[in-house]
Amino acid sequence: MAVIKGFKLIRWANEGIYYFFCPNGQIEYNPSQKYRIEKKNAYDPTIIHRRDAYREDSFDLEAVLEPSEYYGLMNFLLSPGKLYLEYTAYNSIKSQFPVTIAQLPKCPDDLHEYPTKVKFSVESRYIGSPGYIDFGIIIITDSDETVNGQTEV
Repeated sequence: MAVIKGFKLIRWANEGIYYFFCPNGQIEYNPSQKYRIEKKNAYDPTIIHRRDAYREDSFDLEAVLEPSEYYGLMNFLLSPGKLYLEYTAYNSIKSQFPVTIAQLPKCPDDLHEYPTKVKFSVESRYIGSPGYIDFGIIIITDSDETVNGQTEV
């Protein structure tokens, strides 16, 4: 399991592309390879035949947030659109994964005390390599003439 400092969440919605930066956050990355089909050999049950490999990586994210940032994170996570996790690894290579939410951050208690460290989990399922999307060059247009999440006048 690798521990990585700092991450960026990206939400790609019909209205535009939105970012949530967390430079002081931490990621615990746990890669895993699974198979869609696993069968034991009919003649030797100690041999297992595996086909259709895919990756199911889990990420436990921890962020240090102010109360206003907590609500911003919750709004970001619960809004519609495709969610991506991006971080820079130790060797200065950017990695990006399409993710789904596995566990949301815990809600603050009734005493209105907000946690300074917020923990939540996301998962990524993909075949081969997850690839990399440069969201800076994607232009989304609709009837309001929206470009990169900004409305042009």
